[in-house]
Amino acid sequence: MKLNKKFSFHNIDQEFNEANKYYNDYGFVIIEDVFSTHNCNEIKNRAIELVLNDKSEKTVGFSLRKNKHHLDANFLSSAYKINYFYEDKMVREDGSFKDIKINCISKLGHCLHDIDKVFKKYSYHDNLKKLFQILKINNPILGQSSYIFKQPYIGGEYLWHQDSTYLLTEPLSCLAFSIAIDDANKENGCLIVKPSSHKENIRNRVKLVDNKIIREDLIKLEWDEADNYALEVKRGAVIIFHGSLAHKSLENTSNFSRNSYVIHFFDKKSNYSVENWLQRPQNFPFKDYL
Repeated sequence: MKLNKKFSFHNIDQEFNEANKYYNDYGFVIIEDVFSTHNCNEIKNRAIELVLNDKSEKTVGFSLRKNKHHLDANFLSSAYKINYFYEDKMVREDGSFKDIKINCISKLGHCLHDIDKVFKKYSYHDNLKKLFQILKINNPILGQSSYIFKQPYIGGEYLWHQDSTYLLTEPLSCLAFSIAIDDANKENGCLIVKPSSHKENIRNRVKLVDNKIIREDLIKLEWDEADNYALEVKRGAVIIFHGSLAHKSLENTSNFSRNSYVIHFFDKKSNYSVENWLQRPQNFPFKDYL
């Protein structure tokens, strides 16, 4: 099957098996037209509204090169709240903002799906539930959600990583749905993947030890830049990708945003690691998805 194959949500009933084979071969699959322009605008407008409601005066800049945000309580509490993460380049040394917040925001996370009414509506949408017929998973748990703004000129890079690094289960079961709220292309920092890399072991581990986030190298090998594949999609598309698939995105150097809403699942029948950074309190447990 050709690598550039995309599937239409409108025909997915006839293509479940083909889409499943593609996913198993390459570690990702693109489903077009899952959501309408109206749907995408409703999600985007709600995300903007949430940022406008933020009353904070100072913050720790979000950067996956510096990782200073891992030391901040704002990160750990986002497991069960909706917290705000601002681009490192838009935050001064003293933690104040260089511009109005909506021009500084990097992402929202990581519990939009179970707290906010609009995000809950789309996180548990029947169209997304239908896509699990591609994956042949019967007991998914929606554990994490992020709204990524990837703003014009300032949208930061995401370095090579595998999502199971952060959301480890035994056996491995992490997977992601990335909903394109805007068109995504090479110019505005679309996802870049290493096809079939999901068949490799995870190389790193980020875990919580004594209430501190630490990084552990399981395989001391960096991802090279050979055989990269850019996932250019139209708004309303959903990219499903395996938790062991290596992926990244570059800075947005264009004058167009690349908003996306990303939700992560794991299998209820797997063992969710007590060392994962994302832990929900006993009075706010994970919920069944289907």
